[in-house]
Amino acid sequence: MDFIEKLNNIYETHSNIEIYLDMDGTLVELLFDKNESYTKKGVYLNKKPITPVINKIEEIKNRFPLIKFKILSCSKSNQMRNEKNEWLDMYMPYINLEDRFILSEEAGDYVRENRNLVKAEYLDKNAIEDKIIFLIDDDIEVLKGVQKLPKENIIPVHVTSILI
Repeated sequence: MDFIEKLNNIYETHSNIEIYLDMDGTLVELLFDKNESYTKKGVYLNKKPITPVINKIEEIKNRFPLIKFKILSCSKSNQMRNEKNEWLDMYMPYINLEDRFILSEEAGDYVRENRNLVKAEYLDKNAIEDKIIFLIDDDIEVLKGVQKLPKENIIPVHVTSILI
């Protein structure tokens, strides 16, 4: 069953659905270099959107108007968090600022050792029984952490699954 079909089946019986979206490697190109230039001021704003994913999210938003879209992303610095919000303002302005949860390592929202678990912990704390939550992410370790949660209403989805 493809993602849209699965989402449709759930949508028919549950109107309280949230889709959390990762940013780096999911919505935004993910570039690495030895000097970590991607952390430098202004660089994030020049990153390109992953257009097929953005288009699919917009298609889902239009087809299922009751679904709430949110961002759940990690940033090394507060500056990068600010730039992620600016990037979202440019490419996905329909995701309200209050629905953007961009965790900052610099602010102490997570540490390198728990980076792969911080999203699962966040979703676990914020999930209520009558809500179905999807996390769309590109990081297998993050998705495994979500999959290990004892709640059946939190569903990890690899970003490639929404494209096929």
